[in-house]
Amino acid sequence: MQLSLTTLFSALTVTLSLSCSVLTVDKHLSDSPRAASDHLQYPVEGKANEIFNRAEYTPASFEDRTEEVVSHAETLIKRNQEEGAVLDQRWYGLKYFGKHQELVLGAAKVRFFGGLESDVRNQLGDQYTSFDPLEEDQDSGDIRLYTGKRKEGSYDFIIIGQNGIEVALKTIIRLLYLTKFVDDESKQKYRDKLASFSPSLQVLLSSTRSRDEFIRFLTKHGIDNPDVVVIGFRGDVRSLLKDEGISDPESYTDESLRVNWYPDANGKKVLLVSIDKNRIFASRSGELIEAILAISAENLPSITLLTSSGAIDAPEMVGKIVTPTSTKNGSTFPASRDKGTIIHIIRNKAADEATIKTASVSVESVVVETTAWARDMKDLRIDTVDQELFHIMNAINSSPHAAKINVFIGTLVTDNVSSNAQNTELTLENAGKVISATSDSRRKFFSKILKKLGILNKETRWMPGRSRSPETRAFG
Repeated sequence: MQLSLTTLFSALTVTLSLSCSVLTVDKHLSDSPRAASDHLQYPVEGKANEIFNRAEYTPASFEDRTEEVVSHAETLIKRNQEEGAVLDQRWYGLKYFGKHQELVLGAAKVRFFGGLESDVRNQLGDQYTSFDPLEEDQDSGDIRLYTGKRKEGSYDFIIIGQNGIEVALKTIIRLLYLTKFVDDESKQKYRDKLASFSPSLQVLLSSTRSRDEFIRFLTKHGIDNPDVVVIGFRGDVRSLLKDEGISDPESYTDESLRVNWYPDANGKKVLLVSIDKNRIFASRSGELIEAILAISAENLPSITLLTSSGAIDAPEMVGKIVTPTSTKNGSTFPASRDKGTIIHIIRNKAADEATIKTASVSVESVVVETTAWARDMKDLRIDTVDQELFHIMNAINSSPHAAKINVFIGTLVTDNVSSNAQNTELTLENAGKVISATSDSRRKFFSKILKKLGILNKETRWMPGRSRSPETRAFG
């Protein structure tokens, strides 16, 4: 699985720009449309407080993105069905909405709002006579479900989630799948609604950027100029630092982020960021990096990422931590189809002779991962698929100080995307089991990096009998 620039995407002609470590592949040279995210623009460093104050007092508006998101969701679902995939569509569709199918189908409108809940409530104003949560104590980082009663007596099914186009997309995909897998009673009762469900969907996204959300959160809690940022599997890192005798961290959580903050971990300021519950899902992860660099005017942090990925037709990789050395944008979203595909070369300091080095692709939804797609990726020498890595590297390489930012990146391979739809033994549904079984590997990965960074005095190992609390994320 070792990767070199001469073999990367051998079927393509590429141009390497060493100044920002980006390969740009013209769209017409690839055998399927691939989108490229715009390079991210940074504010003048040291302006985090100004950004915080502006974000705090600027009321959010909501843009209607229904046509774009629903159309793309329908296209992906159709392609997934026609080409075949190892993803269990029924499992994916019923995972969040199966137990609420009657409420979904009985609603006048099904409305997804991407943004902060306070902004959504301000936007709704007095549109409803009542606005009731479906469940008490809904996780602030996950999608939250409500019913809004209209004055004439009907109701809307309302979903509040993170402000991100990919979060909206996977929510709409699940709703569309729900209509295909409802129980027989619902099929009879809501026959007309099922025949024309899409017109009842609405997608509205906040004008407040995720980056501003994150800056507000970090500034509010006095988090600035971290020396070390670690994203993913916080419990493993906390355990290692506790073994070193480092005091427990400060913990902060809301719908934007879930973090631990060590103001002094052996002389270094360390920020741990949770990757679960959509808080930094897909392109939101790139905006998190933007926010961290904006509050780091006096110090460029090292960035460590351990996330989950799927192998592409390589079941032998499942359960291993691999080290990506390149990442490609695999988005097919219509808004960026007329652009080329950006490939970032990763100066990955976690990669060494002992690791499996991979080329990775980030996609907007797991529904993209059909059997035909898996074959195409193998032809392009792509080994793993995820949803965050491209956006994180795009944000890092868009910084004027990119060359000075040390990155340590690993991906835990939790499932296999096969080119044969019958190979369902190591699919996404089983990823949680893989995560639970890999505590030792994760601990060794972090221990090695934290020692390099001077936070640990020695590499440690997992001690039998110690309580484990692996962090998982919502698959999507």
